Amino acid sequence: MSLLNKASAFFGKLPGIGDALNNRVINKYANAVPPRPRPLSMAEPYVTWRGLTDRRYSGRHLPADPAYTASLPELNEVATLFKQTEDRRANDTSLLFPFFAQWFTDSFLRTKWKPENQQDFAHNESNHEIDLCQIYGTNEERTATLRSFQEGRLKSQILHDEEYPVNLFEETASGLRIKPEFERLYTPANFDRVFGNASDTHKKNAFAVGIEHGNSTMGNTLLNILFLREHNHIAGLLHKQYPDWDDERLFQTARNINIVLLLNIVISDYIVHIAPVDFPLRAVPGKAEKEHWYRTNWIAVEFALLYRWHSFIPKTVTFAGDTRESSALRHNNVWVQEIGISDLCRQASCQKAGYLTVGNTPDFLLEIEKLSLHMARTCQLQSFNNYRQHYGLRKITSFDQLTANKDLAQKLKLLYNNVDEVEWLVGLFAEDYGTTSMMGELMVTMVANDAFTQALTNPLLSANIYNEDTFSPLGMEIINNTKGLADIIVRNTTITERDSVGFKYRQGQV
Repeated sequence: MSLLNKASAFFGKLPGIGDALNNRVINKYANAVPPRPRPLSMAEPYVTWRGLTDRRYSGRHLPADPAYTASLPELNEVATLFKQTEDRRANDTSLLFPFFAQWFTDSFLRTKWKPENQQDFAHNESNHEIDLCQIYGTNEERTATLRSFQEGRLKSQILHDEEYPVNLFEETASGLRIKPEFERLYTPANFDRVFGNASDTHKKNAFAVGIEHGNSTMGNTLLNILFLREHNHIAGLLHKQYPDWDDERLFQTARNINIVLLLNIVISDYIVHIAPVDFPLRAVPGKAEKEHWYRTNWIAVEFALLYRWHSFIPKTVTFAGDTRESSALRHNNVWVQEIGISDLCRQASCQKAGYLTVGNTPDFLLEIEKLSLHMARTCQLQSFNNYRQHYGLRKITSFDQLTANKDLAQKLKLLYNNVDEVEWLVGLFAEDYGTTSMMGELMVTMVANDAFTQALTNPLLSANIYNEDTFSPLGMEIINNTKGLADIIVRNTTITERDSVGFKYRQGQV
């Protein structure tokens, strides 16, 4: 750590100075682009009332550029840039980070799935909020199907002496079918898309969780289990402390507390790991309401693409001494149960994630990379340099400035001829970054801007809501004692040392 960074880390912990630094960093990124409302959405290519108010359409940062899109090189040629050529690993980021990142972003980046010949990527099914719909469902009717209606708890079961969500499917004489109580948990289209071709093994071990692809990866399953356990843990504490509260109040208060815990983790743990910040960031209640960027949340189409962090998944993963191709992370709740939640957390923290760049995506994810490029082109997104400029950054003037990798620079030059023509999605992942960073400058700026302006506008962080009336004195104590994901893990597993788990790579046995 440099002398300047050490000084920032020291002063950032001091009262007053720390608050000022906290506000400065947040506002630096939150003010990177003009605040919402954005003039445009995916509704029309010009300003309309529908485009300004109908959040079923995804927002967009820059106008469509059909002429630029038409000039782009052939899609398959560009897609080959992402193919993994070596098993390149991150500098200091653990596998737990991409586990969390996918689970977190899947909850609000919900592009509406349409038949292939109708897919324009214009619509979404998002609540546009950080609301823990991963475990609570996307509306109140679906939430009700997941509740036990006993002491404020979510439905759960004990497997291998550990708490898990209940199973989604049941065995019948005619085969596996979704349990009747969960038939309205997902839309028919989403259920068929996710489970239509699923194996019996996957169905048999799938859990009833808030969103349809909550069982799609081991990371999603892990985080759903941790936060379900945390909800039930909180509900149990509240029931003991306030025995006169009914089920409804216990549930609603536990949910509010749990959502704020996630908001704190996003700001003080997740973003701190991403951004070049060497002091604690905090989600300070009420602070955002004083800023001009405090506006209604609206997910932009660029962010449904930004988080396609497929190269964070390494070529192989190892748990309990068993090394497998990383494709084994998909649809594998059986392996989750065999490893156990404690060891899964610990061992994910003790192996490095992949290195975020082009040329490092495992083969099983290449079709998704290709689909991402297709989506960006269908939405007629502008160039990488235009997005840099939009976010207040200097334009890249040469391929060598974009990347020090001579081979990659030459490939990009052959494809695009001029660095101004490089696609936004390609440039995001091709952009170089140093050993103390985990992604390029534009990616960091966009992620931080999005996280701060979406998380800190959450109604639970409003000054007139963030109080003991909302959370209870006990709830405030739980919130104040939760600084990162490690605290959730320690409370809900057999792990006792919070420093043994986290987004930063730890050396250890896997």
